[in-house]
Amino acid sequence: MKSEICTCQGLNSNCKKCFGSGFVSTKSAIKSADNKNGKKKQPFESFSSEDLGLLSKTEVEEIAIRIIGGLDLKSKKQMQILNSIPFKTNTFRRDFGDKFELLGALEVEKQHLRNELLIIDQEIMLKNYKSNFRFKHFLSDKDVDVTSNRQLKELIREYKKLKNS
Repeated sequence: MKSEICTCQGLNSNCKKCFGSGFVSTKSAIKSADNKNGKKKQPFESFSSEDLGLLSKTEVEEIAIRIIGGLDLKSKKQMQILNSIPFKTNTFRRDFGDKFELLGALEVEKQHLRNELLIIDQEIMLKNYKSNFRFKHFLSDKDVDVTSNRQLKELIREYKKLKNS
C-alpha cells in the first residue's frame, strides 16, 4: 500500500489521519480529500438535448453561447491557477500537486464542453445556419497538457505577450 505525506507533515501528534507519523495511506488520503470537499464526482452536464433537430436557430445559438461561456470561464480559471504556480522552484510539482490536479480536472471539463460544442456546430452546419462564434479567452480552444512543464510555461508566455500587445 502506498503512502503520502500527511497535511500536518507529522507535526501534529494528535492528527486523526496519520496519528503523528506524518504519513498516510493513499486510500485514506483520497477518502479524506473527498470528504474535505464534500463533493463526489458528478457526471458532466449536457447542454445539447436529444432533439437538436427540433430546436430553432436562436435556441441552438443560445446553447452554443452557454457552452462557449463555460469554456471561457474554465480557461480563465486555468490561467489563474497557472499564474499562481512558481515554475522557478525545483519542487513546484510536489508543492503544488493539488493545483495540477485541479488543472487536469478543468481540462477534462473543457474537453467535454468542446465535444458538446462540436455536436452543436454539426447541427448548425446541417441546418445551414450562419454563425460567428468566437472564444473570449486565450486557452478556450487550446488543449492543455498538464503533465508538460514546457507547454505550461509556453502558454503563460504566449498569454502574457497577448495581454501586453
